[in-house]
Amino acid sequence: MEKDTGTILRQQALGEHGLIITWCTVNHGIVRTAARLARKPGSELSGQVDLFHECELLFKTATQGDLHTLSSVNLITPRLALRGSLNKLRLASYLSRLLLATVEAGAADPAWHKLISGALDYVATTIPRRAILLHFEKRLAELHGLYSPAESPHSALLRHFQHLPAGRNELLDSLPA
Repeated sequence: MEKDTGTILRQQALGEHGLIITWCTVNHGIVRTAARLARKPGSELSGQVDLFHECELLFKTATQGDLHTLSSVNLITPRLALRGSLNKLRLASYLSRLLLATVEAGAADPAWHKLISGALDYVATTIPRRAILLHFEKRLAELHGLYSPAESPHSALLRHFQHLPAGRNELLDSLPA
């Protein structure tokens, strides 16, 4: 069993009652776990696993593949304020998708978790602005070793990774300066 602290960045249905949960963790990087009964009424995971929640998780490592088995979670921070505004939710979602598009599973560097966790905490407590997204892109480019003052961080990330999540321009247009 492995124990870690992580933020939920994505959830996908798994059968009738299960979820595949993608985490950004402190010690294991990007981790995918299967929570077989998470959506079943009365499940001990009900209400504990939701997007952007920060949790302590216990999981059994997969012997094959990268889908580990989630054993238990302990909710630390739900970040409920992200659901209080559409722009907060859109910004948090884009930041999560951007991180997932640029960080490989298993890249066990605590800096990834610190970046996304800090960004989500900040978005939850402030008015969402363009500067938050631009700063996140800069820090992401720096952590990847791609940042140069001669090129925008977004351009550097796009040049290196070839494909970034859709919706950035629309998001920037909807956010105040």
